[in-house]
Amino acid sequence: DEELAILEPLRGQIPDEVFTTVYQAPTTLGDGRNRSQLRQAMGLLKEAGWTLKAGTLLNEKGDPFTFEILLVQKDFERVVAPFIRNLERIGMDVSIRIVDVSQYINRLRAYDFDMIVGSFGQSSSPGNEQREYWGSEAANQPGSRNVIGIKDPAIDQLVESLIQAPNREQLVLHARALDRVLQW
Repeated sequence: DEELAILEPLRGQIPDEVFTTVYQAPTTLGDGRNRSQLRQAMGLLKEAGWTLKAGTLLNEKGDPFTFEILLVQKDFERVVAPFIRNLERIGMDVSIRIVDVSQYINRLRAYDFDMIVGSFGQSSSPGNEQREYWGSEAANQPGSRNVIGIKDPAIDQLVESLIQAPNREQLVLHARALDRVLQW
């Protein structure tokens, strides 16, 4: 209830599901048989104007859906390979580019990538660094931690309220509220 109270002033600016449904990440059995997820993905792509023709996913102009996954370690190739195989099954053309560390850092700082493998390490007491991860201003700054480029006034407001939390209990509540919105 306390988390929802924090979120209530943002109703209409954030997804309605935040107030009604606990986010559940998609799951599979891990056996490579994920037809229902691929069918769901195709439905979303069709809604967005993409069409599957002769095994290739095309937009309204006839351009294929292509993107590159930028990696800094060859070891991650085995992690993304099953993902790529599934995307190819729905007509996407996905490639992997492995670069050295300095090139990776430069491309990351310049937002010169389509997709990367990454994580958002957090401390048990989140604070000012949240602006770097999720803040609109950071999305425009080369080299920021906001590699996903999120720009959203509701997220900015949640980040600021988290930073201003007066005690540990409020900090935890505000962090959970921010997490709810980021997941949806």
